[in-house]
Amino acid sequence: MDPEERETTGEGSPEEETEGASHPARGRGRREKWYRSGWFEPVLALLIIAALLLGAYGYTQNWPPLVVVESGSMQHGTQDIPGLINAGDIVLVQKVPVPSGITTYVQGEENGYTSYGEYGNVILYYPNGNMEATPVVHRALLWLNYLPSQGTYSAPSLANLACGTGGQYLLEQGPLAPSCLNPNNPNAPITGTIELLGVGWESETVTIDLGNLVQENSRWSGFITLGDNNGATYDQSGGCIISCLVQSTWVWGVARGMIPWFGAIKLLAEGYGNRVPSMSWVYMGLVILAVAAVVTVGPWLYRRRREGVREPPGAEDPGDPGQTPDPEGPDGR
Repeated sequence: MDPEERETTGEGSPEEETEGASHPARGRGRREKWYRSGWFEPVLALLIIAALLLGAYGYTQNWPPLVVVESGSMQHGTQDIPGLINAGDIVLVQKVPVPSGITTYVQGEENGYTSYGEYGNVILYYPNGNMEATPVVHRALLWLNYLPSQGTYSAPSLANLACGTGGQYLLEQGPLAPSCLNPNNPNAPITGTIELLGVGWESETVTIDLGNLVQENSRWSGFITLGDNNGATYDQSGGCIISCLVQSTWVWGVARGMIPWFGAIKLLAEGYGNRVPSMSWVYMGLVILAVAAVVTVGPWLYRRRREGVREPPGAEDPGDPGQTPDPEGPDGR
């Protein structure tokens, strides 16, 4: 075949044919290898997890940025109520200035701020400042200022609340009748007891004995804390049963947001799966099934769509529909 015919028919030289046949195939193999290899999916999963952890750290400014709730002390009853803190939930722990960055229950009553179904912030703190202990996840109820010269406390945030039997708090100062703080003197020393009325989802009366706090060597300023599911028994009662008055330096952070249910896997592995509400397992199972369905059905639908638009094997280019193909070939032979 002469060069002119080769140009007319579009045939290339043997070297060109060899090069054109080998290099594209080699390129296709190289393109397919990186995302079809066995290590691609695990590496992608690790990168996603790392990105999520870095994002959580950027938001909370704490490391680790999250913690698994290990008990039901913050539940409202025995069952899982979405949006509240239940055993097996994972909560983010955000670093905030203490105490100014924390809204207590009584402050929330005044300004209407709520979180996880009740007034005020939920804090995470190390009981009695023991950094080796498991942090406690409870609500900050009231901040007390210690007054060394008087040997007792003041509670400025009470001054703006409604006082009296029909209000939100009562003061019992020794044998005297119930009295209230003067809003013009919120830092006045308080002796005897503070009664917080209608606290929590069970509307409890929480009686804080200031004399006991002093005797228990809580001679510093700090938070009174309470689990939502612990009734009227706050953490500092009965000889500091959980912790004495929570100092600023003991606070790890404030609970902000959550990943519900999936911390139950950790509790199950540690032998505490019975602490998780039964409905939490149901909710988690439904989420896992939904994710599995998306991961399985999504690629299948994608493949079906690709197969639907793919040309059948052996299909040829019909060419210009306005022309009639010459059965003798392009050169008329």
